[in-house]
Amino acid sequence: MLAHPLFAGTALPISVQSANYNVNAAPEDFPITLNNIHSWLIIIDDTSGQPVENLDFTVKGGMPEHQHGLPSQPKLIDEINPGKYIVDGVKFNMYGKWQIELIGINNSSEFYQKIEIDLDHDNAN
Repeated sequence: MLAHPLFAGTALPISVQSANYNVNAAPEDFPITLNNIHSWLIIIDDTSGQPVENLDFTVKGGMPEHQHGLPSQPKLIDEINPGKYIVDGVKFNMYGKWQIELIGINNSSEFYQKIEIDLDHDNAN
């Protein structure tokens, strides 16, 4: 496959580390299909590698460079195993640089993580 000329593409799963969390995120189905709703598996550990359980978060996102949000309203569906969460309703409608934000609510209000992905022809159809 030819790569999109503007973006290097993001390898999946995406790994993000912060001061308190290690997050791995990937779509359940690969490659990502444009204009279709899909689910993501989000694995959240603390910095010692222990699963972070019972988080409650909302999901936002979009394309900051284009100044628009996601064309869907993804949401946390379930914690299928300790620290393993399913987010459903993610949709990308074009190639480019996207962000998915996980924003803690209720007792998880200190949780915040931003996942960035360059969606190109190598990781999407």
